[in-house]
Amino acid sequence: MPAGSPTLAGRYGETAKRRGTTRWLLIGLGVFIAFVMIAWAVWGSGLGSKTAALQYTSTASDTVDEQHILVSFTVDAPAHTAVSCAVEAQNLGFTVVGYDVVHLKPTMKTHQVVTKSLVTYEPAVSGSLDKCWLS
Repeated sequence: MPAGSPTLAGRYGETAKRRGTTRWLLIGLGVFIAFVMIAWAVWGSGLGSKTAALQYTSTASDTVDEQHILVSFTVDAPAHTAVSCAVEAQNLGFTVVGYDVVHLKPTMKTHQVVTKSLVTYEPAVSGSLDKCWLS
């Protein structure tokens, strides 16, 4: 039988042309997967977005009485950007006993200090900032 016959190729494997095509398909697939992973990492890091510039920190809490607690926190956000923050109060068992969302209006300031009074349905021992987001 001749070396290039279809019977031999079927019995012993692919031809050289077929192997070259498969190699290029695998290289193309690898490049595509690498591109998707790099794009996902850049998108996930928030590069170029206002969210990357949003920072917030819970600074203090002070129990006023059995049904009120003051929670203080700072927010650093781009100027002229509305921000909303969730504030919560917890009891001794770490159960949330008070919760509210604070809406900060757009302002020229990039740093804001906020104090929020929360009403609780049980005595609270701590209050904290849960999270903030751009509104």
